[in-house]
Amino acid sequence: MWFKFLLIIPLFYLFALLQNSFFIYFNFFGAVPNLVFILYFTLIFFDKKDSYYSAIFYAILAGLFLDVFSAYRLGISVVLLIIIGLLIKKTQSSLNEKNDNYPFAYFITLFLASFIIYNLLLKISLYFLNPNFIALTLSFKFLAGIIYSLFFSAIGFYISKKLLGLAENNKKNKFF
Repeated sequence: MWFKFLLIIPLFYLFALLQNSFFIYFNFFGAVPNLVFILYFTLIFFDKKDSYYSAIFYAILAGLFLDVFSAYRLGISVVLLIIIGLLIKKTQSSLNEKNDNYPFAYFITLFLASFIIYNLLLKISLYFLNPNFIALTLSFKFLAGIIYSLFFSAIGFYISKKLLGLAENNKKNKFF
C-alpha cells in the first residue's frame, strides 16, 4: 500500500514538469492542459469510494505541485483540492452505478464540474487576496483550457481503466 504512494509522488512531479515545460509550446488558444489536476481527479475517481484519507493525500500532493509551479500563494490549491476531493468522494458514495463501475459519461461530467469549480474558486480566492492580480472573467482561454483538459482527461480515463482492468485480472499486483 505504501509503495503506491511512493510511486505517485514522482508521477505528480513528472506531470507538473510536462504541464509547465512541454505543453506550454503546444497551447490551445493560450491554454495548456492541467495535467496535475487530471492525474489528481483520475486517482480519486478510480480509488475506493470510501477512501477519504488517500483523497486528502492526493489533494495535498497535487495542490503543492500546482502551487509551487504557479504564481499563486502556497496553500490555495491544497485547500481547494481537499474540498473538491471530499465532494467527489461524497458524490461517488451517494451515486449507484448499475452495470459499469466507472462509466465514461459519469467520469466526464464529474470531471467537468470539479474542474470548473476548482478554476472558479481559484480565481475568486486570488481576487480576494489581491484584487489587482486577476480579473474575474469567463474568457475564451478558460473555455479552451476546459476543452484541452477534457481531451486529456478522456485519455487518462481509458488508460486508467485499462490499468485497473489489468490489475483486477492479476490479483497479485494492484496499481490503484
